[in-house]
Amino acid sequence: MPVLSALANGISVCAVLGLLTGRLAPHTAMGLFAILCVLDGIADIRMGHPVYASVDAAISVIFALIWWFGDGGGGTRRRLRRPRRRFRAVRRTAPATV
Repeated sequence: MPVLSALANGISVCAVLGLLTGRLAPHTAMGLFAILCVLDGIADIRMGHPVYASVDAAISVIFALIWWFGDGGGGTRRRLRRPRRRFRAVRRTAPATV
């Protein structure tokens, strides 16, 4: 078993146990599942299984979206709103001298 697949299996066991014991929120577990799907996809690419790698990529995007919209990315969204509010559009023209 490749090292990346073993690492992905370890992360999946930790995520499932965290969900079952109530130590992890569901959106946090989905973030971990997204990470393990990426690792498993990289392992599939290295082993020469492009179909499995593309399936892992699609599943990791789904898990990442569930994490992001399940308040996993809430802090990131708040940090992105702050610079947007301070932005002021200013028209800048070229100097008049030639």
